[in-house]
Amino acid sequence: MANTYDLTDTIIISNADGGAGYAKKDFDEIVGQCERHEHFLDVFHLNQKIKDRLRFMPEIQGKLISALEFKYDRKLTETLLDTAESSLIDELDTPENHENLDRLRSYIYRRWNDIKPFKMRSLSVIKAIGCCESNHRKYTYRVKWQGKYWSEEGAEGILRILTCIKNNDLEEWLSSDFQGSSITIYDEEQIKGAVRASFKKVHEIHEGVQHGSLEAYVAGNSSLSNFARSLSHVNI
Repeated sequence: MANTYDLTDTIIISNADGGAGYAKKDFDEIVGQCERHEHFLDVFHLNQKIKDRLRFMPEIQGKLISALEFKYDRKLTETLLDTAESSLIDELDTPENHENLDRLRSYIYRRWNDIKPFKMRSLSVIKAIGCCESNHRKYTYRVKWQGKYWSEEGAEGILRILTCIKNNDLEEWLSSDFQGSSITIYDEEQIKGAVRASFKKVHEIHEGVQHGSLEAYVAGNSSLSNFARSLSHVNI
């Protein structure tokens, strides 16, 4: 980005799920030189990770989320994780639960700086993250995971339509692109009537059964004559 834009006086804010290729160092390479780069671990994925790793102890989940996302208190976070570990007794004392807790602890501490809440970073803007993460599902649910293949033009077309629907200006754009056209909006009764009409049986005129015969000017007991008599009883 710095090769294209002058970011000398620009604060860059990035937000990601922390997966492979989406750490702060990866965004540093994308951004390049700028005044300041603040990277955030997406809270949706953080909450999801906590609930998944602590599914054996749901009463701790909310407290840990609060300690991280609202209080950003490392000591309280350690206390809650230690409490969860000390509770791994009897039926909860399983290798799987111990592994999940260890992995959650490592996950949190590796991303501690990225978890720091927005309001604690002394930024000049009030809020500037999460907009794409919360809104892009309208696109991904329509385009992905349905076994579909899209050409570049087709994908752009469906994304433009979804964007128009999201912005409530689909009719305006259709009317402007196709002069004189408009979208007909039916009321509920008209829609029900159209559905009922589609299920009605429509009488179709069929052509009658055709009969055929084979003329055989041969002896009556010949093979061809016998075949002609058999054929005369068959409808074609």
